[in-house]
Amino acid sequence: MKKFAFVSDFDGTLTSRDFYHIVIDKYYHDWGRDFYTEWKKTKKINVEFLNKIFGAMGKTEEEIREEIYQLPFDPYAEDFIRKVQESGGDFYILSAGTSYYIKIFLQYRGIENVPVISMEGKYKAGGIEITPDRTSPYFSEVFGLDKSKVIKELKTQYEKVFFAGDSEPDLAAAKAADLAFAKAELKDLMEKEGDTFIPMENYKVIEEHLVKEGWLNAKGNE
Repeated sequence: MKKFAFVSDFDGTLTSRDFYHIVIDKYYHDWGRDFYTEWKKTKKINVEFLNKIFGAMGKTEEEIREEIYQLPFDPYAEDFIRKVQESGGDFYILSAGTSYYIKIFLQYRGIENVPVISMEGKYKAGGIEITPDRTSPYFSEVFGLDKSKVIKELKTQYEKVFFAGDSEPDLAAAKAADLAFAKAELKDLMEKEGDTFIPMENYKVIEEHLVKEGWLNAKGNE
């Protein structure tokens, strides 16, 4: 069995804002915010919602790539990922968005050896189309991807599985992990349900905790 895995959500966790919020604010203004507010009243943020937002961007693929390059990445994340890998762990990204923009971003930042577990996506007619895999063992009717199923499978392969997230699609995964780090909405949800977690605002907080607990080498293998 491998030593440990650190699994992280992407939007709002590794980045400070969800990509769809950035798209709404930049391209849809008041219409987008009203649409988001009305949707949240009766539905969850799911693939249908994301495809409505990402599909209406009306941009070339290169213009969309430029937006992806500018995603606000946690300033401590790259160093944290490196330290996880140097300490004998594996770092995973687990997202209910799409691997389309995550892989573009990782390649742009030169971040390697990070598996991305997400839904397929492609550029289509001026936007991005996300396509859930209904044959996947991780498929979810609600979010397109059931993150908790991924965590449970990884727990059969690693001594310890850590998880970091920020929103409702992360809740079941956070509960399934050996230890969860939570911010924003996820923190509120876990507090409400009486779940154990470590509050985090950035990856420096997580790094300090894992160094203290002996999972992470303070200086990697240097």
